[in-house]
Amino acid sequence: MVDEIYRTFRCEDGGFSVEVTRPGNLPLMAGGFASEADADAWIAQDKRLWDAADPFRTPASRRRRGY
Repeated sequence: MVDEIYRTFRCEDGGFSVEVTRPGNLPLMAGGFASEADADAWIAQDKRLWDAADPFRTPASRRRRGY
């Protein structure tokens, strides 16, 4: 099972946006990033915050391996 999917898009103004899709939720669009590196940094922080919000949620890869 995939926990979330992140897709980065280049906007018409030259900036970047990120679409986040999580199972059971509507897609979320975050925009206004000046560079792809800024968008990637936001994705990394969003993943950390999402995992911290529910300490009992484990990544799908850990569930499959049994630890």
